[in-house]
Amino acid sequence: MCDDRPRRAYPATVQPQGNSIEWLMPDDRPPSLPPKPPATTPRRGSAGAVVAERRVARTRPPALYQVVMLNDDYTPMEFVVMVLQHYFQRDIDTATHIMLKIHHEGRGVCGIYPRDIAATKVELVLAAARRDGHPLQCIMEAA
Repeated sequence: MCDDRPRRAYPATVQPQGNSIEWLMPDDRPPSLPPKPPATTPRRGSAGAVVAERRVARTRPPALYQVVMLNDDYTPMEFVVMVLQHYFQRDIDTATHIMLKIHHEGRGVCGIYPRDIAATKVELVLAAARRDGHPLQCIMEAA
């Protein structure tokens, strides 16, 4: 082997020893982790003592969306009532009231839900309408 080349630096755990490499084992102690910051905010009390207050983590409620059905001239009123009862768990009187609102005003709010649930309900209503051959439209809007 030529000794003119510069020697490569080895990590601390590997030391060259002649023609073989000797592995040095680290201590059996687990590596020490840095201390965790306190979950409290220290403040000074009246006597100069430090008082720790715990902050309550608050989560915001999810954004809500309205599921809205739109009026058309071809979907039977009975089908709209059936959809409101089946997918939105409305009783017959409430479903009829919402259906009449859709018929007279052109749109009606079927329910207010978090985004994922609202999107699922819209897809279920559209699938049921297509399955039965109706052009019923259902959308979701921010509440």
